[in-house]
Amino acid sequence: MTSLDLVQLAGILDDAETLGTRIKTLLVGVVLGVMYLVSVAMTWGQTKSVLKTVVVAVGGAAVLAIVANVTVLRDKIGEDIKTAGARHSASAPVLTGGEKLPDGASR
Repeated sequence: MTSLDLVQLAGILDDAETLGTRIKTLLVGVVLGVMYLVSVAMTWGQTKSVLKTVVVAVGGAAVLAIVANVTVLRDKIGEDIKTAGARHSASAPVLTGGEKLPDGASR
């Protein structure tokens, strides 16, 4: 096997990985979209209530938005946790015996 063959093999593997990621994204989008539409249609079919159907539609849209932005939310939450951890120490006062508690009582 020459180095040219290895480069071509690496390119094929990279293309296959990219294709797999695209298929996964497509399937998640299609499956979640169909589930969303079915849940709204089932709610309307069972209840004939506009309010309940709107609630299901809004809730489903919120779930779809969270799933679509999960990586952004994960990274943002991780940054917030790191920032908050750097600003605040996780220490608490330790009572060892005869100290007065904040309310004036002794231990």
